[in-house]
Amino acid sequence: MTERLGLSVPADGVADLTALARRAEQRGWSDLWSMESRDLDAFTPLAAAAGVTERLRLGSAIVAAFLRPPGVTAMQAAGVAALAPGRFALGLGASTKVVVEQWHGVPFPDRPVAALAERAEQIVRLLRGEKVGGLRLGIPPSEPVPLYLAALGPRALALTGEIADGVVLFLVGPGRLPEVLRQVGDGKDSVARIFAFPANGTDVHARARRLIVPYTLVPYYARSLTSQGFGEEVAAIGEAWRSGERERAVGLVSDAMVRELTLTGSDDDIADGIQAYRRAGLGTPLVATSTGAEARRLVEALGPER
Repeated sequence: MTERLGLSVPADGVADLTALARRAEQRGWSDLWSMESRDLDAFTPLAAAAGVTERLRLGSAIVAAFLRPPGVTAMQAAGVAALAPGRFALGLGASTKVVVEQWHGVPFPDRPVAALAERAEQIVRLLRGEKVGGLRLGIPPSEPVPLYLAALGPRALALTGEIADGVVLFLVGPGRLPEVLRQVGDGKDSVARIFAFPANGTDVHARARRLIVPYTLVPYYARSLTSQGFGEEVAAIGEAWRSGERERAVGLVSDAMVRELTLTGSDDDIADGIQAYRRAGLGTPLVATSTGAEARRLVEALGPER
C-alpha cells in the first residue's frame, strides 16, 4: 500500500498556498490539512487548494467545533466537499478554553468531550441531508464526508472509536502512539500534525522548545505529555512560567521532548522521524511548518517523487 504523506497549511498565511498545493501534488504528497486558532479559518485554505488539485485529500485538523453553530460548520464543510468531491475529510475538535473563550469570546463547555459528541452528531446528520432543529442543508454533499476527531485523553479517544472514521493527533510521539491507536480501536484511520524545524542556520532546537512550552500549560496536553514520560519537565516548565521566568521555562524543554514530539534537524533527520511515526502505526503524518518557505523546501526534499 502506498504510504501517505501530508502537509499542514503553513502558519504564515495562504498567499502562495495554491502554488504550494499544486506542487505538493506533483511531488507525490497525498494530503493537505488545515487548522484554526487565531490566524486562518480551517475552510478557506482547503477551498483554495481544491481548485488547483485533483488528487490531494483535503482535511481539517482541526475545525474548532464550538466556534460556530453546527449549521454554519456543516454549510462550510459542504462547500469544500462540493469543490473536492470525495476528497474532503472533516476533522473536529474541542480546541482549548484559551482559544475558544479567551480569544474568540465563545463559552467553552464544562464537559467538552460530551459537548463535542453532541456537536459532531449534529454536523454529521446535517451533512447527510437530515434535518436538525429547524435546518436542513439545501445542498448536502454528494458523497459521504468522513469524520475525524481530535483526541488525547481516554474519553475522547473512546468517543473517536465510537463515532468517527479517524483520529487527529498532535504532540503524540511514536513511543506513545501504539497505545493511543489501541484505545481508538481497529479499523480507524489516523493523522497527526507534527511540527518540523528544518536546519537552516538558526537554532532550530530553540524554536522547537518555544513551540512546546505553551502546550505544557494546557491541562489535557500536560496530561498527555506526562503519559509520554515527560511529567518532570511539564511540572518544572509550569513552575518557571508561573513565576515569570519565561526564558528559563523554554530552557527546561528537554532534548528528549524535542526529539520525540517534533521533526527537527537535517532533511534526513526529518525523513527518519516520519518513518518512526509510520513504524508506530500512524496512517498519515502531516508535516507542519511555521513558514511557507520551509513548507516549500520540505515539499521538494521529502516528496515521494523526489
